[in-house]
Amino acid sequence: MTTHRPVGPATPQETVASPAPETPPKTAVPLEPGTPSWRSVRGWVIAALQTLLCLGLGCLMFLMVLGELLFEFDDAPPEGLVAMVAVDALIGVAATVVIGPLRLLRPGRLHATAHLLITTVAGLSVWSVPAAAIALYRLGLRRRLGLDVAAVALLGVTAMAWLTLDMRLRGDDDPRYVATALGVMIIGALVPLLIGRVVGTRHELIRTLRERADAAERERASAERERIAAERERVAAEQARSSADQARRSAEQAGLSAQREADALRRGRDAESAQVRAEERAALARDMHDSVSHHLASIAMHAGAMAYREDLDPATLRETARTVRDAAQHANRELREVLIALRTADDHAADDAAPLATAPTLEETVERARDGGQEVSLELDGLDLAELEQLGRGTVVALARILGEALTNAAKHAPGAPVTALLARRAEQVTLTVENPLTGEAQPLSTGHGLIGVEERARLLGGGARWTRTEHGTFEMEAWLPW
Repeated sequence: MTTHRPVGPATPQETVASPAPETPPKTAVPLEPGTPSWRSVRGWVIAALQTLLCLGLGCLMFLMVLGELLFEFDDAPPEGLVAMVAVDALIGVAATVVIGPLRLLRPGRLHATAHLLITTVAGLSVWSVPAAAIALYRLGLRRRLGLDVAAVALLGVTAMAWLTLDMRLRGDDDPRYVATALGVMIIGALVPLLIGRVVGTRHELIRTLRERADAAERERASAERERIAAERERVAAEQARSSADQARRSAEQAGLSAQREADALRRGRDAESAQVRAEERAALARDMHDSVSHHLASIAMHAGAMAYREDLDPATLRETARTVRDAAQHANRELREVLIALRTADDHAADDAAPLATAPTLEETVERARDGGQEVSLELDGLDLAELEQLGRGTVVALARILGEALTNAAKHAPGAPVTALLARRAEQVTLTVENPLTGEAQPLSTGHGLIGVEERARLLGGGARWTRTEHGTFEMEAWLPW
């Protein structure tokens, strides 16, 4: 008899392409399509579901037959029929319990014998009819005519004997009932058997088509590998020819490239150094320009005040003259520094020249005021001098100039009064607050240009300034700049 290979999903060994021809498989017992392993959890779950389904359907059919029997004999059937019903239940439960796990059994003699036995007992037990339907379906999957004929014959023989016994116990000898029931049972058995054969044929067709597709794919892959190998050999030959030319050209260009790279690096370093020096000189010149302009404006303002005001007392004139003198000295010193920094005779002189204003300049401004007789205190809140050094030079210069103007203003309008300066960081702003008490002495006249200059300087840098007389009898000036 012709042996069939197992029908189902292709195994990894079947899908791997191999250049060697496959040897014909040895004759073996055919496998049921998709036969799962005994270790498969999914296989056991399906087996359990099949068993439960057969138990439920078989029990339902059994109860219907039992109810019809009780109704026929007014709940007092003969003992023989009761015994047959008991045998029906025992055989049905046994068949439905084992039908599920049998799907995990590899097809062979034991597989065929077990399913033929379940098919045979279906003629004795209504309860086992669902299990027999599954057994016939599995036998049909194997597509062996001998098994199919044997299954139908065994079912017919047992069914006819059981029906004959049932009719005798009922006292009914009508052969038409037996023939009709036997015909219905055989036809019912042919349905799952034929369905199994159709499904098995379809699986075999799919397997054959898959094998042909795999063979065609292997042949195509082999031809493609040969084409790629030939193409690689051609490309390798061309690369070998071009490699010699490239090596010669590379040797000629190596010397020129090295020389050009050295020259380019030297020019780049020189250009970067010159650009850095130029930028530093330009930045320093801008800062010094602002500072010198501030001092000159202060000199011009106070000198104009002395020329315009004729009612100033000698002490005020001396104080104003002293302020003009100090401003002129600062302007002269800072002008000298910027000229030294910007000279081109010695490139290293810019490194020796001190910047116009840094964080320590704020403390120097306070010390100069103290040396002049003012009582000044400077406090830092939320920052230190190291953080202040990280700010832009324009911000530090502006803070130094604003502090100087505030101290000058306090010395003019509240001589001898203590001055408190607070430099604090508020979110993304740095704030300078200068406060001094108001004295009862007559205040010298002032144009207010210094405070206006403070406000303008802060505004140009993105900040602002304000000043006011507080209710506590103090004068407060506050300026803020971006951090």
